[in-house]
Amino acid sequence: MVLLVLLAFAGCRKDHPDDGQSGPDFLKTSGTDIVDGKGQMVLLKGVAFGNEVWSENEVPATHHNEADFARVKAMNMNVIRFYLNYRTFESDAAPYAYKQTGWDWIDLNIAWARKYGIRLILNMHAPQGGYQSQGNGDALWNEAENQNRLVALWKAIAARYAGEPQIAGFGILNEPVPTLSVQQWQHLAQRIADSIRAVDRKHILFIEKAIYIKGNYAEDENLNFPLVNDDNQVAEFHFYEPHSYTHQLFDWAGLGDGGAYPDTNIITFTNHTWYTATFSNPSFPAGDKPWTWYEGVRFRISDPEMNIGIPALVGAKVGGRVLFDDLVIREYNEAGFYVRDVISSPLDEAGGWYYWSSDGSGTGGLAMEGHSHSQSLFISGAGSDCNMSNYSAAFVPKQGYSYQICGWMKGEQLAAGSSCKLRIDFLSTPDPVLSRNREMLAFRLGKVKEWSETRQVPLFLGEFGAGMYCFINNKGGLSWVGDVIDLAFQYNMSFCYHAYHEDSFGLYYGYGTLPDPNHKNQPLIDLLTGKLIK
Repeated sequence: MVLLVLLAFAGCRKDHPDDGQSGPDFLKTSGTDIVDGKGQMVLLKGVAFGNEVWSENEVPATHHNEADFARVKAMNMNVIRFYLNYRTFESDAAPYAYKQTGWDWIDLNIAWARKYGIRLILNMHAPQGGYQSQGNGDALWNEAENQNRLVALWKAIAARYAGEPQIAGFGILNEPVPTLSVQQWQHLAQRIADSIRAVDRKHILFIEKAIYIKGNYAEDENLNFPLVNDDNQVAEFHFYEPHSYTHQLFDWAGLGDGGAYPDTNIITFTNHTWYTATFSNPSFPAGDKPWTWYEGVRFRISDPEMNIGIPALVGAKVGGRVLFDDLVIREYNEAGFYVRDVISSPLDEAGGWYYWSSDGSGTGGLAMEGHSHSQSLFISGAGSDCNMSNYSAAFVPKQGYSYQICGWMKGEQLAAGSSCKLRIDFLSTPDPVLSRNREMLAFRLGKVKEWSETRQVPLFLGEFGAGMYCFINNKGGLSWVGDVIDLAFQYNMSFCYHAYHEDSFGLYYGYGTLPDPNHKNQPLIDLLTGKLIK
């Protein structure tokens, strides 16, 4: 049945914008704006169609159908960021041989988009060489043939749809993670842009920043945007800040309870570097030792560059296993008097805690025993420097105040010379340390807007969203989404919500079947509908 529908729409592609069909003019860029054929500013506002890019389905027929375009229109949206998997067009066994079923699928969606007045941004979400976001797509950067295939595929897509104004533009690569430098991404992006421009001068190119360089999360002076030579491009970025909030409680994200929005007691920060730590805290003794109360030394803050503190569990050269429970960080004023507990945590979940070792040895995680309850955190088997730290539990230390970390520890066959302890790490950032609220969102989005004004290029907030757990138990998901949309309007940023149909972030839940009107996030749909009526 699906095949028959696809064949019915084969050949419906609109090769000439003046063929009598109703449809919008081509969009283009003008300074920091996107404009239509009459020069009128257009703000793209819509949603992402994920198209089951994680699956092996070449044609994601269970993700959506025509009814979903009608639903997008009813939410006052005018664009869909349409995710692509290269497997829809070619197989690894037959590169450069493009499948008619893939073209038919795109043609069908263009026909639906035209009927409901929705533009499409074709986004290469899963390229040859691997999906990028989790840093598992090194083969795109290390194997030249994967880049050659991606460049060729984009040229084929652009050639086929060069005359199709229902397509707003081409998102050439989702969330790039180059292995060496931004210049590596810039070189590939320029190759793709040149290949598209050889056959298509009309469509906008949506070019994303590198979300990070593998092993290096610092941004360059251009916020990791590649400087591509093209006169019709939009700078795309994604926004899920704070990550500990938007991705909370997903097992695959490795996070625990991320709290609510807004919450002025939770801080957020970027562009930080490690500065120093409470190295003088005593080490736990070698061998076996039962649960024992441990107290670190008081550490006085005397340097204004130490503007962030985080708890750390250290198990350097542990050999056996060390367990940690019931952690407390105490604050003392200038006179040495106790003020409060900055942190008090039972350490009964691993969410937010990240294990690191200098040589990759050992493990860290959740133990099924504890001091005051049935769980605790552990580090075991490491033969080098290692620790578990929690950036979600960050706090702002006060100048002249002192801080002390305490807790319960247990040792099992700890090696002689091990250095197992509780520690406070202090970080430094030149940027403001902000509370979790609208001001924080405005600052983060404002930095990107300031950059775009300098470069005179339009912005596209290609993905933003809050996970399903942000919309229950008074977590404030609607407030977060509403604030981001209001700021996008304020900063003249086109935007797409992620995502229309999926379990984690979807407006409609469920996988492997078409969206069910009875299984959806209705309050979020209502919020978007109301906000986007502008």
